[in-house]
Amino acid sequence: MSGTSEECATRLEQGWPLALRRVPAYLPFRFVPRASGRLGKRPCSLTGQWVDPFDRRHHLSFEVALEALRRGAGDGLGVVLDGRLGVGGLPLVAVDLDDVVRGGLLSPAALELVTSMVSYAELSVSGAGVHVLAGGQLPAAGRRGNWRGLPVELITHGYVAITGNHLPDTPVGVIARPAEVSALHRALFPAVLSMSPARASPLACLGDEAIVKRARNARNGTRFAALYDGDLSAHGNDPSRADLAILSHLRWYTRDPEQLRRIWASSALYRPDRWARLATHDGQDYATVTISRALALGQPHFDPIRRTP
Repeated sequence: MSGTSEECATRLEQGWPLALRRVPAYLPFRFVPRASGRLGKRPCSLTGQWVDPFDRRHHLSFEVALEALRRGAGDGLGVVLDGRLGVGGLPLVAVDLDDVVRGGLLSPAALELVTSMVSYAELSVSGAGVHVLAGGQLPAAGRRGNWRGLPVELITHGYVAITGNHLPDTPVGVIARPAEVSALHRALFPAVLSMSPARASPLACLGDEAIVKRARNARNGTRFAALYDGDLSAHGNDPSRADLAILSHLRWYTRDPEQLRRIWASSALYRPDRWARLATHDGQDYATVTISRALALGQPHFDPIRRTP
């Protein structure tokens, strides 16, 4: 999105939905060059230091973040989706479409998708993409897919750069659209089955320490314990392979991204600098992407009636 920081702040003040301004979940970002030639958007503090977007100590109210942007504290503003923002009692879902605007017009497939969602939509920072925001509930797996030849990402946990550049002919506010969100997910991931309430409920009662204890005592507990305690030898001493491996163990017991992040961070594999490093052009960090990959691998889950794995 072209324009000065003042212009960006004014556009956000005028266009960003009022319902999403109540939660302190905002961070400035700075543009950083990427190997692909695109500009990444890296979250930073008021003093310009790179920060983990999920560290709530740095989160700002919308008003404070807007004022910081006007003072030149960043190139733009982003919002952290970590479960706190929602509408109609449902979590906020951001539908991310890249490179769908040509000559000021949406591609036919993108127009069809945006129209079907019937909720707030805005142009992305580049002006070539679109974000649609709606309230909805998604299964644990399935976030990146293809719809009518159009790459689509569903974001429920991540850092999203925002513009307030409202797309004409879409609602000015964010609306709860559970049926539309579910229909889009089914279209993107027809093979992914939602976890039934009966299966999901036992997971919620397992705390972090209980999960680690069960994982250590499972039949494959020696492999988990080695990873948890920092032994990478079974994975070629490759930290990234080890990260995905320990998350693959943990997703048996929980499919909550926040809980996975906490338990992973309690292990000897925790690398704060690496975790905060940008991994996608839309501003998602390495930790978020790795958790999403682990969750997308399949649907195994803990069942207290059965034996542990």
